[in-house]
Amino acid sequence: MNVVVVGGGIAGLSAAYALASRGAAVTLVERDTRLGGKIGTDRVDGFLVERGPDAMLSASPAVTSLLADLGLTPELRAPREPHAVYVWHAGRLVPLPEGVGFGIPTRVLPFARSALFSPREKLRAALDVVLPAGSADADEAIGAFLRRRFGDAVVERLAGPLIGGVYGARVDELSLLALLPRLREAERTQRSLILAGLRARRRAGPRADAVLVAPDRGMSSLVDALASRLRGVDVRTGVGARRVARTMACYAVALSDGSQVSADALVIATPAPVTAALLEDLAPSTSASLRSFPYRGTAAVSLGYATRQLDAPPAGHGFVVPDGALAIAACTWSSAKWRGRAPAGSVLVRATIRDERVLAGDDRSLIAAAHRDVARAMAVSGSPAMAHVARWPAAMPRYTVGHLDRLAVVDAGLAAHPRIVLAGAAYRGSGVPDCIAQGLAAATRLLETERVAA
Repeated sequence: MNVVVVGGGIAGLSAAYALASRGAAVTLVERDTRLGGKIGTDRVDGFLVERGPDAMLSASPAVTSLLADLGLTPELRAPREPHAVYVWHAGRLVPLPEGVGFGIPTRVLPFARSALFSPREKLRAALDVVLPAGSADADEAIGAFLRRRFGDAVVERLAGPLIGGVYGARVDELSLLALLPRLREAERTQRSLILAGLRARRRAGPRADAVLVAPDRGMSSLVDALASRLRGVDVRTGVGARRVARTMACYAVALSDGSQVSADALVIATPAPVTAALLEDLAPSTSASLRSFPYRGTAAVSLGYATRQLDAPPAGHGFVVPDGALAIAACTWSSAKWRGRAPAGSVLVRATIRDERVLAGDDRSLIAAAHRDVARAMAVSGSPAMAHVARWPAAMPRYTVGHLDRLAVVDAGLAAHPRIVLAGAAYRGSGVPDCIAQGLAAATRLLETERVAA
């Protein structure tokens, strides 16, 4: 079986690895000069800086198996203690209450004692215990759903920063059914989300949560390990795909260097707008739906300081920021969270910026904005000793309300082409494990299609 994989991010790499491992002839094309997509680790002045994701959840069996196959398991580390996370509120950092999953309290006493909310706001949140279940079947925004259950304060100071931080968008536009359908199911079956969370916590026990892990040498270790195992794969970097056409016997992929590559099957693991252009002639309805997938830009600004510049070294994993309260949306205390991220006597932090007005500035202005907010929150004196900016313009897919409907149109449009499979952050999960799982699933689907046809 001849397969072309378009896109050398983590989804495409995973698909190419799985296909080649099971005997397929694979050509991988990536328009960038490097593999890995948003995953990238740089070393700057002794600091280990992540350009994109700094970790991944290890809950997926497929991901766990892949990491073991690649020999990465011994290198994986969990984040350091303490695991404290803070919220920027009323001009200071306030600890996140323990037992808050996606902004939903699952432990009563920590929430009741939290300084994040007034007594009135806590009582409003507690109404979730007595409110009736909703009757809506249609998709709705996660923010609207949680406001109905808990009130505005919980959404603005907990759910908004936490969920919005994970999915890179405002919680009032994110799709409940695409991202957190279990919340709708919990409301229907148990009425109260608080009670459902408390019951789930008791049933699952202390080891219920998925473990966050990262390689000692940074997330690029995952990309390097996959790339080194692509034995027999024709890897072409610096070459993009332009169009996909159907011939009598196969698919033809026109490349940006003027050449063409043919294949029995395709895995397309590119951003939705790029995929839309590839499929414009072959699957017009799919292409039109893909063009409607919304994206937004983001930037990661890593700052290195001497420890003496801080009143106290950070203890915990960082802080999140309610929408619009600061120029930054969150700050990870990288060297406190992970070992080996900063030289001795130094501290590394990473600020996330999603505000389009701030992103419109040059790198110097982004560094200034990030430093200003970090210095204010963490009592930092002087200027950063190291600054690094990683920009991702229009690179973050937003799973807005109606995402599953748009996805259904995409799938229906490709029904006539069972040997074309889409994978990647735009579709069924944008985290590293989600993209790996989609890449592996794409390979399995194509190989199964080939087996049935034979």
